[in-house]
Amino acid sequence: MIELKQVSKQYRVKDRQRSKLKVNAVHQVSLALCYQKSYALVGESGSGKSTLARLIMGIEKPTNGEICLDGRNIALMRSRELRLKRAEVQMVLQNAQSALDPRLSAYDSIAEPIRCLTKTDKSGERSKVFEFAEKVRLTSEQLRRLPHELSGGQQKRVCIARAMSVSPKFIVFDEAVSGLDVTVRKEILDLILQLKKDGIGAFLFITHDIDVALYMADQLFVMKDGSIVEWIENAASYDDFHHEYSRQLIQSLPPKSPNYRKESVNR
Repeated sequence: MIELKQVSKQYRVKDRQRSKLKVNAVHQVSLALCYQKSYALVGESGSGKSTLARLIMGIEKPTNGEICLDGRNIALMRSRELRLKRAEVQMVLQNAQSALDPRLSAYDSIAEPIRCLTKTDKSGERSKVFEFAEKVRLTSEQLRRLPHELSGGQQKRVCIARAMSVSPKFIVFDEAVSGLDVTVRKEILDLILQLKKDGIGAFLFITHDIDVALYMADQLFVMKDGSIVEWIENAASYDDFHHEYSRQLIQSLPPKSPNYRKESVNR
């Protein structure tokens, strides 16, 4: 389980007069994220979603509070222990192309965490790469390509397979379908849900789109100005949102925006 206890993150910035200011990117957030569950974190740009994701991953340290992985505070872990724990919590970034090394083939990109975080021989590595490539519907020919030779959707599939390759307990998807066209986005969302059904473990799906959050998650968190303002279990429609800010997000959706239904994917 991943547990956040009164977590805050402050940054020091300078205003136009060059005076130093403190900005609360995340403010006293407490969450418990259990394995085998699906979560969504929704909020507009600048609400603190991605900062929270980096804190969960241990990429940044909180200014205050604790983030515990299976009861252990990750801020107190030594570098070797934290490195081993990274195999248990993986992340899929928003920009798939920039997340992939342009010099590595899709095969090597998926194999990289296996080589770095596990003790797997070449035969086992090859077996794992092809296993997860098949799960995300990448062909052997596509595995030989460099990132710029793949479509946006294929790049995203490589990133998902790479995150899955070390069999993590938890995956954070940070705006994982942003920038994709509607058809490809739907394919990637359905792929993630199918992988969840097949045993991907738990995930946190970060998005600015309430429709996507409803489609993806068992539990939803709404974030505003660095704080969680609403937490909903088993949300099925817009009617389940009650906080004023949540209602504002719904009202700002384009007309006739489809309200995705969970029953369309058998989980």
